[in-house]
Amino acid sequence: MATSSQQASVEPTVEEANELPTRFEIELEFIQSLANIPYVTYLLTQLQLWQDPKFKRYLKYLEYWYEPEYAQCIVYPNSLFVLKLLNTLFEGSSVNENGVLEGCEHIPRILQTQGTQWMNEMVERWRE
Repeated sequence: MATSSQQASVEPTVEEANELPTRFEIELEFIQSLANIPYVTYLLTQLQLWQDPKFKRYLKYLEYWYEPEYAQCIVYPNSLFVLKLLNTLFEGSSVNENGVLEGCEHIPRILQTQGTQWMNEMVERWRE
């Protein structure tokens, strides 16, 4: 049985509990969330992020995670596959006069129809 002094050393200090995550931690968490196709579908459909030019730029910016020094931190490497897929799908889009992306209306439907297949393929890659 742990003593109270042992328990206290395991619990985070007030300073640690109040510490905000770093940009690296936030981006790593987001990158890894891309391996969850239903979550990505939710982002694109429910939040309408497929229309947001800032989201397109953010995905492009995140390509630095392909670099080995960053990629080694990723637990779910399939997330890099999804990042590449999304960036490829967004390539032909442009911003209209209202500030909304055009030419990418097909992205949510592609994820809804192909997402399950991609998730199954990802699982198969993990088994190999």
